Amino acid sequence: MDHTSPTYMLANLTHLHSEQLLQGLNLLRQHHELCDIVLRVGDVKIHAHKVVLASISPYFKAMFTGNLSEKENSEVEFQCIDETALQAIVEYAYTGTVFISQDTVESLLPAANLLQIKLVLKECCAFLESQLDPGNCIGISRFAETYGCHDLYLAATKYICQNFEAVCQTEEFFELTHADLDEIVSNDCLNVATEETVFYALESWIKYDVQERQKYLAQLLNSVRLPLLSVKFLTRLYEANHLIRDDRTCKHLLNEALKYHFMPEHRLSHQTVLMTRPRCAPKVLCAVGGKSGLFACLDSVEMYFPQNDSWIGLAPLNIPRYEFGICVLDQKVYVIGGIETNVRPGITIRKHESSVECWNPDTNTWTSLERMNESRSTLGVVVLAGELYALGGYDGQSYLQSVEKYIPKLRKWQHVAPMTTTRSCFAAAVLDGMIYAIGGYGPAHMNRYLT
Repeated sequence: MDHTSPTYMLANLTHLHSEQLLQGLNLLRQHHELCDIVLRVGDVKIHAHKVVLASISPYFKAMFTGNLSEKENSEVEFQCIDETALQAIVEYAYTGTVFISQDTVESLLPAANLLQIKLVLKECCAFLESQLDPGNCIGISRFAETYGCHDLYLAATKYICQNFEAVCQTEEFFELTHADLDEIVSNDCLNVATEETVFYALESWIKYDVQERQKYLAQLLNSVRLPLLSVKFLTRLYEANHLIRDDRTCKHLLNEALKYHFMPEHRLSHQTVLMTRPRCAPKVLCAVGGKSGLFACLDSVEMYFPQNDSWIGLAPLNIPRYEFGICVLDQKVYVIGGIETNVRPGITIRKHESSVECWNPDTNTWTSLERMNESRSTLGVVVLAGELYALGGYDGQSYLQSVEKYIPKLRKWQHVAPMTTTRSCFAAAVLDGMIYAIGGYGPAHMNRYLT
């Protein structure tokens, strides 16, 4: 015997064993052998083993191991589950397979949801998502919401928005309640070529049952981005559309939209900013603060739209500043630190800021937040895991190596581990959960900051 050979082995037969075990249990079930529970739905009786059902369903486990009367019973009656769905779930418990089709999913998903069989529920949701089309997406969205299938609900809602022009011509669309319709047409991600599509969809929905639905027109019209409609279209509605012409509130809304075109000074109001936000908002650039010439410090803010090569003005900063840090977190723009200058006769006073302000695109307003622990200009700013980091910089007297982070939920700054060297005017970036500080004033090497 070769003494170098191992004297034992561990045979991994998990897959074969699992397959054999399931086949054996299923044969016992089919022959009604060693079964200790009967599930009854109407006149249908399904024989099974408690231990098998409890192993795949927390619902059955609680029923058979808790203090419920079913623990001692040999038969349990179900009144709220379809018999075919219950048979399919028992079949799944013994085989690991389940048949899902358009005919079975509407009863199978509620049963899997009630019995807390997550894998079957997940497969039902995946099947319904694969079946989405303009004619059924609204129904699937409601179905998902009823049974708490959050991911399916989001997928159906996204499909409705992306295919709105087709969806708004279906029977399901015309059967929406006014509240459900309002929720859909308020969505920023509604995929429409022009806002006219949204108005015509609302008009068609109202005309489907005009006597009952006309009272909702003004409320629904608030969800149309009326200022995005052309002057010609708005004027035609005002003059020729009897649904609009006969409603004082609707006429007022159209007047406000026309003011957007004829009175530019009102365009920065809170309500106008909301009503002119584009659907499927495009990528934009923001130019914030900075310097103009040698001494002028700017508070102005502008937004650039690449798709039509245009700029618009936004609300100004609370504090004019330059050499600050800037980042985006949760769809809001944060401006951190920097330098504020005050020009007096014969002298320019430079103040290194610890202040922070945040711009909300929904309201076009800047809000002052908690100050940093240290004043910083020419700093590095990054966002990691929903928190904002301010690194290094210059405080007016010395270069900094300290790092602090802002926690939005707590609305406060706290120090974290410093960089290995002082650094300002440098690049900062996030990669694979780590913050990198590169270049700048200081030793010519790169820091990697572990979080």
